[in-house]
Amino acid sequence: MALHWHMAQFRMAAVLLLPLLLSLPFVEAANYRNFKLPCLAPLLKQVDPEAPATVNLAFLHGPWRAPVLRDDIGVVSFPITTTSRETQRWFNQGVAWIHGQAHGEAERSFRQALLSDPRNPMIFWGLAVANEQRPGRARLFAQTALRRTGNSTTPRERLWIHVLANFYGLKRDTPVKPPPLPDQTRDQDLARHRQRIRDLENLALAYPHDVETKAFLLRQLVLDLHRSGIALTSHLAVDRLAHELTTLSPRHPGTHYRVFLWLREQPAQALAHARSSASTAPGLADSWRFAAEGWRAGGRQHQAIALSQCALRVHHHEMREHLLMPPAAENLSSNYAALGDTLVSMGRLQEALEIADALLSLPRSLTVEGINRKSSDLLLLGRRLHAQAAMQAGKSEHVIHLFQNDPRFAPTPRSPRETAQTSYWTGLALCSLGHPDQARSIALSLAEMARRYEDDPLIGTWAEGLTYFHALTSQEDPGEQHSPPHLPVDIHSAAWQKLEKPGIALKVARDHLEQNPHGLFATALYCSTSFENGNRVAATRAFDRTFRQDVLRADKALRSFPALDKVATALGLPTRWTLPPENLDGGSLPEDPDSLGPARWSPPPAPAWTLSNHTGHPVALADYKGKAVLLNFFLGISCPFCLSQLEKFRPALADYRKAGIEMIAISTDDVKTLTLRLGKTGEKTAEARRTFPFPILADPGLGTFRNYHAFDDFEEGPMHGTFLIGPRGRILWSDIGHEPFNHPGRLLEEARRLLADHSSDP
Repeated sequence: MALHWHMAQFRMAAVLLLPLLLSLPFVEAANYRNFKLPCLAPLLKQVDPEAPATVNLAFLHGPWRAPVLRDDIGVVSFPITTTSRETQRWFNQGVAWIHGQAHGEAERSFRQALLSDPRNPMIFWGLAVANEQRPGRARLFAQTALRRTGNSTTPRERLWIHVLANFYGLKRDTPVKPPPLPDQTRDQDLARHRQRIRDLENLALAYPHDVETKAFLLRQLVLDLHRSGIALTSHLAVDRLAHELTTLSPRHPGTHYRVFLWLREQPAQALAHARSSASTAPGLADSWRFAAEGWRAGGRQHQAIALSQCALRVHHHEMREHLLMPPAAENLSSNYAALGDTLVSMGRLQEALEIADALLSLPRSLTVEGINRKSSDLLLLGRRLHAQAAMQAGKSEHVIHLFQNDPRFAPTPRSPRETAQTSYWTGLALCSLGHPDQARSIALSLAEMARRYEDDPLIGTWAEGLTYFHALTSQEDPGEQHSPPHLPVDIHSAAWQKLEKPGIALKVARDHLEQNPHGLFATALYCSTSFENGNRVAATRAFDRTFRQDVLRADKALRSFPALDKVATALGLPTRWTLPPENLDGGSLPEDPDSLGPARWSPPPAPAWTLSNHTGHPVALADYKGKAVLLNFFLGISCPFCLSQLEKFRPALADYRKAGIEMIAISTDDVKTLTLRLGKTGEKTAEARRTFPFPILADPGLGTFRNYHAFDDFEEGPMHGTFLIGPRGRILWSDIGHEPFNHPGRLLEEARRLLADHSSDP
């Protein structure tokens, strides 16, 4: 009864305090934890993370872990007005992360800079740029930068801030929380992006010797080319700008912009710049993938695979160092996808399947945000690579089996995306097997899902792709050619051949080869299709030395292309027309790839600890060697929200123990406080045994909280944390945040899976 009364009082205090918090214009860095609340959970429940009312509330949904200074992410010099050398270093690092497309890391560095110079408008400019994919937060930070400009703000800095303010439609007298941008037409949005480029050009003209004016202008020109579709009038002119940047700052992390500048226009140029781009910032995981994109566009797919593997090594190192779970690693999914897609396209299906299996064994997000609609991209990718590789190997029946019978492919009931993915691949497999009648209801159901979840473009893309392929395999002309996502090109082309439209079948093959230069299956199909259509010149060009070498790098079962034997004969090639593959270009790869990080992710070791229980008796993690442990960090026995979480877990304890999992709670309280609540003996009081039927340990110094990163370095306070530690002392799953994890049933199900998957880990 007392517990519920305290919780009610706590919630009431939070509700009464919220209007005051929302009205605060700014809270300085030294006072960010000035909320007067022992737990921030009730406050966060009432704050929109994408449209926060104030800066201090925005920070509660930002990064929590303090950064470390790096010397392996390139060199940036972006002078700002500050008396603190430390501030300048952190600001430069934030800009370097921005150029590396690591926006979360950029915000982390800018937050650190803010601690030593809390009113600096340029730091808020950096925070706005780092949040450009989250426009509500970006506009708030941009407005803060604008309002913070003062007498000490230089004309150059004012221009930088003006570029942002103009882009977001802000003025100095705009409210502290700017209203959202009004809905805009496509033309209006393009005009806004073009104006930003003009503003950056004016900035570069005003300060012609400023390296970063050139870097950000180049960045925007290239990003808008690929994201917004703003065409360049002269790639060569932009390349001159990139050349000037590289000349002035050879180790600038934005050297990869030159790769993407030429990626579609002149792949050979992209390849030339990719040869050295990764070495300028080897600590940026994406720098390796950006280089890989250049090699891939230049037709050197196996080199791209090796570089993509380097990107993942960097990710794995970062996750191990900071106890990060894979779903929390920025850009990890896109880098795994780049590697998996290239492996499949080059016939290295076994390696792709190994990656898919590894992805399916990773820990999964269990919060509502992680499950509902936005399932882990890594989980969806693992399932997709399995299905794609199976269909590429001619095993469509296996795809149906996976999604119907393999428990790893069972969609979470709360996830529309997982359900839609199941429908998509099952429908594609049925159609490819010549059973479009059986796929009709699936296609209709997926189309209905797309209408229901119209704000999820991925479901819409799947629905469109299946509808198209169903019509095509039903011998109905679907009209304009379309490319269903990840459908093997030979299956797609064959469907048009069956419809007696060889011209479109050839176009499918040609388009796919353009998107996957020197892709093994794309090249083989284009060669054979061109030859059958009487175009021997095209077949000869595609059937080149690189293709003949790449065949022997594919899985052994895929090295035979009977349809190409007659092409080889016509070209006067020997019966065994394959060639030994050449070695990879070692100059673009590190001498010791292991120095970047491990090739595969594995659960990180749990930090050791020895803490006192309520009687002062020491308890250590080592005492539980050989047992699985559910470790719960909470903010003290006087925190109602923490007690509510423990109350939710209490009924599930018997099931956890049946699964071989013991629960331990670590509190911010000292031993004296625990003794007063739990009793002086090891037996605990009767009420304590009912409320806390598991060990509770004291960590008043918060050392263990910090070691497990259940601590907000910026707000300078402990956080909620739930950790599953395996019998061999490794962290198999974790959830950290200002809000407690309240889904014991989901976690128990996930724990059983993870303990089984990692039973053989060292």
